Amino acid sequence: MKTAIIIASLLGLASCAPKVNLKDEIEIQDCGSKVDIMSITFDQCSSFPCIVHQGETATGQVTMQASAATNTLTCKIVGIILGGVELPFNGCPLNACDHLSTGDCAVEEGELLVYDMSIPILDVYPKLEITGKWMLKDDAGENFLCFTIPMKIEA
Repeated sequence: MKTAIIIASLLGLASCAPKVNLKDEIEIQDCGSKVDIMSITFDQCSSFPCIVHQGETATGQVTMQASAATNTLTCKIVGIILGGVELPFNGCPLNACDHLSTGDCAVEEGELLVYDMSIPILDVYPKLEITGKWMLKDDAGENFLCFTIPMKIEA
C-alpha cells in the first residue's frame, strides 16, 4: 500500500514539473498545406515577431504528417512586406528532401516528416519587420507545406 502511495505521489510531482523544451514551439499559421502541421519550432523564438539577426542563420523544425504523396519537395521562401508585396528570400536549399531528418522522398500519404529549416540572414537584408512565407512545393508545383512566420530582422 505504501508503495502505491509513493508511486502515485511521484507521478503527481512529475506531472507538475516544468516541461523542458530545448527549441521554442511557435503558433502554426498554415497558408494552405497538403500536410497536417503538428508543430513548428524556431530556435530562440516563442512569440511573434521572431527576432533574427543579420549575419546569423535562423533554424528550426516542422513536424508534419503528409495528406498527399509527392516524389519531390522544392523549397521556396518569400518575404511579405507592408502592402502584401512578396519579395524573394534567397538561401532556402531547393531540394527539401535532403533536409528531412525524419521521412524521405518519395513521400507517401500518411508519412510522418520532420523538416529541418535553416536560412542565413544576410548582412544586406534591411532591418525591418517582415512576414516570412515558407513553402515546400510538390511535383505539381503546389504547396505541399505552407506557413508564415512574422519576423523582425535586427543587426
